[in-house]
Amino acid sequence: MTSPTDILHSIPENRSARVFLPLIDRKERFRLNGVYHREDPPRFTLTFKSGMLPPFDRIDMATTAIITIDMGGPALSLEAKALEMVDERALLMVAVKSFSHEQMREFFRVDAVTGVISSSFGSEALSEDSPSRWRMSGRTIDISGSGVLATFGQKPPDEPQARLEISLPTSNREKITVLAHPVRIVEAQPGLYEVAYHFDEINQEDRDKIIGCCLVIQRQMLRLQAQTRNATIL
Repeated sequence: MTSPTDILHSIPENRSARVFLPLIDRKERFRLNGVYHREDPPRFTLTFKSGMLPPFDRIDMATTAIITIDMGGPALSLEAKALEMVDERALLMVAVKSFSHEQMREFFRVDAVTGVISSSFGSEALSEDSPSRWRMSGRTIDISGSGVLATFGQKPPDEPQARLEISLPTSNREKITVLAHPVRIVEAQPGLYEVAYHFDEINQEDRDKIIGCCLVIQRQMLRLQAQTRNATIL
């Protein structure tokens, strides 16, 4: 398995990075964009625009940050901890673990039940009575930055692409819209279909929102597992 140190050697200088930074007393990681700079691996520095970084004493030192680095193809993702604030614009980090593209997709996949609407691609341009226009409501089973598994009360039409409107599993139920294609359609039981969708078109802002939701849910599940273990021991 490739070590974080080896991975850092492969990252060119001044690559753009998206950072999900854990803060004390905040469920959601703080999301911001920065630039990667080489140090002596496994250490590296992230720099940001002036005024973007929160105070260093608000950063949760016990929890890893997630850094996704633009490599000009599949993104490279790292778990890393903040060591110190170099100045108001820079953090010194130490890499803990790296993720391959496939591992990253699974890492950001969580069980989550929320509303999803699947509709015909290009439905906005179709008239209300067009036979090609369709729309159905369902519920998600799990969600990730690259796709969603959902259930519907009827089988979606056999079309290569659909428009999905997903209510994010957050307190404000913010909605995002993506284009996706069905990877798998299975009749789980009479009148209930499981559909696995892969996102084809999603803007980076919306993908980051999904990843942020996944990280919050993962953190909640880890806390629940710890509480359950402690209760069993007692």
